[in-house]
Amino acid sequence: MQERDTLELNRQGWNTISESYQRERRISTDDVHYGPMAPGERELGLLGGVRGKQILEVGCGGGQNAIVLTKWGAVCAGVDPSDAQLAHARDLAREHGVEVQFVNGTAEDLSAFTAESFDLVLSSFAFDYVIDLQRAYQEVWRVLRPEGIFVFCQSHPWFQATGWTLLGDQEAPEVGDYAAWPIVEDWEWAFESGASASFRDHLRPLAQILNQLIEAGFSLERMVEQHYEDVTGASPEDLERLPYTYTNDPDPREYQLMRKLPFTLLLKARKQRR
Repeated sequence: MQERDTLELNRQGWNTISESYQRERRISTDDVHYGPMAPGERELGLLGGVRGKQILEVGCGGGQNAIVLTKWGAVCAGVDPSDAQLAHARDLAREHGVEVQFVNGTAEDLSAFTAESFDLVLSSFAFDYVIDLQRAYQEVWRVLRPEGIFVFCQSHPWFQATGWTLLGDQEAPEVGDYAAWPIVEDWEWAFESGASASFRDHLRPLAQILNQLIEAGFSLERMVEQHYEDVTGASPEDLERLPYTYTNDPDPREYQLMRKLPFTLLLKARKQRR
């Protein structure tokens, strides 16, 4: 029951804020994004050559990454639990003249896809919302071909434990009890448009994130900790190299702290035989 309640809360949350989120973010359709105000695939080179590859994006949201990869010659599918986000993704794909299979679903249930049907699985900031991490890893392992690549990013657990407190967030008056994680966190996301919604995510220690990945049958190949780039005085042209930015200026204190502490945890793993 709690899993169903959490899924529905987050699904409805994304349905509520989707329009405002897409309007108040600049998300590239020319480069894969891994985190806000940070370099994307063109600079990091985590995916390798994608032309002709079968790729699944888990938590595809508005579809931007899947559209990019299709433009680069991949055959892509995207899965997401939010009908509003998927509607945006389908409209955006038509606008760009590309074909992507978009499916309603979650990371823990990729049953819409057969075993060993993808060369690569990508996920950008969806695993914060994953309820059963081990089951999600196992599903990714199942749909990947042998030696397939899994690249995903999420909020950095160390920032989640300390960052909001350092910023003076009234809802985080003390440093998080990292030693007591994993825990569930309820929070509110508000936008300039006035739209807001409640969400529930899962805070997990780095050891759990990595150990369960290995236990699921993956070998870790690379770990990247991303902080905000220094874009002080940057022109619109300069910002083009960052595939995910804000349409409005970020809070100055938040921006300064996120330049010093890693906000995004990015992992590249390879499927091994069990």
